[in-house]
Formats: sequence, C-alpha cells, structure tokens
Amino acid sequence: MNTRKSIKKLLLLIPVLLLLFNSCKHEDLEIAKENENFRLASDFIKNNYDMSLFYAAIEKAGMTAQLQGPGPFTVLVPNNLAFQQIGISRPSDFDKMNQDSLKSLVQRHVLNYRLLTRDIPLNGVDIRYLTLAGEELYTTSSNFNPKGLANYQLDLFFNGAAVVKQDVNLANGALHVINKVMKYTPKSTVQDWLAKRPQYSIFVSGLKKFGLWDKLATAGPFTVFAPQNKEFEASNITEASIAALNTKNYNGKRLFGGYVMDKKHFFISDFFAFRFINDETVFIRKVDDDNWLMIMNSASDSFNRLNSLTLNLRTPVDFYTNYNTIYASTPGLSDNLTDNGLVHDVQGLLLLPEQALINNSPNN
Repeated sequence: MNTRKSIKKLLLLIPVLLLLFNSCKHEDLEIAKENENFRLASDFIKNNYDMSLFYAAIEKAGMTAQLQGPGPFTVLVPNNLAFQQIGISRPSDFDKMNQDSLKSLVQRHVLNYRLLTRDIPLNGVDIRYLTLAGEELYTTSSNFNPKGLANYQLDLFFNGAAVVKQDVNLANGALHVINKVMKYTPKSTVQDWLAKRPQYSIFVSGLKKFGLWDKLATAGPFTVFAPQNKEFEASNITEASIAALNTKNYNGKRLFGGYVMDKKHFFISDFFAFRFINDETVFIRKVDDDNWLMIMNSASDSFNRLNSLTLNLRTPVDFYTNYNTIYASTPGLSDNLTDNGLVHDVQGLLLLPEQALINNSPNN
C-alpha cells in the first residue's frame, strides 16, 4: 500500500519537474564540444607523413614548443613535394640553411590568428595578412560557379601557392596545406635578386644595354620574367654578342623590355585567377611605351594544382604577327618575392635580336 502511494506522489511531481526544466531552458545556448579529437599544431604536423619536411623545419628552427602553445595560429604547411621542388628532400638538407633564415621561412608560413576560407573575401587579389615573420602575405581567392551551385570550385592561393587542403581544425587554430614553399628575399629589390644569381647574367647584360636595369632598383612594383643563360646560349647569344649590339638599330623595349611589367605585382596564380574573376581567358597588355602586345595565357595541373603561364609578343591587332612563346612552368623557380616585385624564371626567349631590328619590325 505504501509503495503504491509513493508511486502516486512521484507521478504527481513529474509535471512540476518538467515545468522547472522548461523554465531553465535557453534556446540560444550551445555547449561547446571539447577538442579532444583535435591536435595541437606541432603534433598534427608531426603525425602527418606528407608534412614531415615542414615538421623538420619547425624542429630545426626551434619553434616546436611555440606551435604547441595556446595560439591561435593558422599554419600554411607546404607538403613534401613542395620542398622537393626547391631541392629539399630530407630533413638533413635544412642543416645547410642559416638558422635565422630557416626560422623566418617557418614564420612566413604562420599567422598568429585563426584564418578560415570563409574569412577571406571572394574573388580578390593581393588581400594581405601579416605573418609571424612580420611580412605581408598576399592572398588571392577566386571561384568558378557559373550556375550558382552549392558546391563550387574555390581556388585559394597564398603568395602564389595553391591551397590543396583547406580548413583543417587544430586544437590551437587552423591549418591549410599548400603546394609550394613561399619564397621571399627581405630587404631586397628585383635588381638585387637578379644581380646575385649568375645564371641570369646574360639577361642582366641585356637590361643594362638597353637602359632597363636601373629602374629595377626603384619602388616599382615590377613583375619580371627572366630567362636563364642557357636559354640565350641555345640561340648563340652571349654577353659579348649583346655588348656588340648597336642600340640604334634595335628596339630594346621589345627585345628586353617585353620581359618586364611596370607597376604590376603578379604571382603566376594571379593570371589563372583572372580567368574567373574577370572572365578573361587571356591577359593582354601593351609592352611599356610601345604598341606591341604581350599575350599571357595560364593553365593549371588539376592533380597537383600547379599553375603555369605562356607568354608571347604580337604586333598590333591589324598585323597580329605571333612571335616566340615562352613558358613559366617550373614551380620551384617562379614567384620569387622581393620588396619591389616578383621574378619568374621562364623557358625560351620572346624575341631574337634580328626580330627586334628597327628596319625589319612591322609597325615601327
């Protein structure tokens, strides 16, 4: 009998208890889940094989503990293939680098805040973010979504490096995987960069011969497409043969000026992004102080997300003579950032000296 009365009392209390629970309910309250499945930045990178070279760089730069800290951080991790493209294939290769330079390289790939894809303005070029190295990071974001689809192609680039894996959650921030090591030579100009690399000495001699060299030390910005000596030597062009040219007989703005874009700051990936941002299949501009046209067309390896560029010079549209085509297609040699612009290594020559003779050039 007593048991039956107790049950009856309990049943009478249930509506009261439900009323109390409902009165305490807050519709907007969300309980944050613990990040037990997320690792700290250093741990996550260490435990991913394709990031082993970047982890070795972190260790040798003495930054492991920092990236285990509270953050938040955004880490832009070049995959192992990205390091192999610049000649680094094993952890011991970092021993050849200056410690301060190596630390700056790692810091260049880390932001001291959490940056997700959704935080970056869409269809923008040269969106800038500050890195731990105290340098500006140039970001390009473009999308191809002709039919307004929910799942569309989004291309994101940091200093010309394509993001191949986006928005990886970390316990102390976020991570993006990129396909190139971001290269920057601080406190330098395009002129400094070329002058310190003897493989470009013939190109430099041509720029000097036709009065195009000194401006590369000024504010700019400049985008320079630089052929190495082997490209000139394949056409029997040497520093001596350039020195022997009579500048009165040649259009130097075409012969060497076609490799230099004034007041432009373009990574190779920017030309690819322009196809979607501006709906342009090619990028066309006039050679500076000339009526000839520079035609640039980009392409992307869909598997590795590596971008390449082809360039050629053409006469004005009424003639439309197409000269030699050059290629910027070696990932490890493009997107060399300096304080006043960029240098991209190219294969081939835009014009041979005989094609730039003033008396033989159409539409002089």
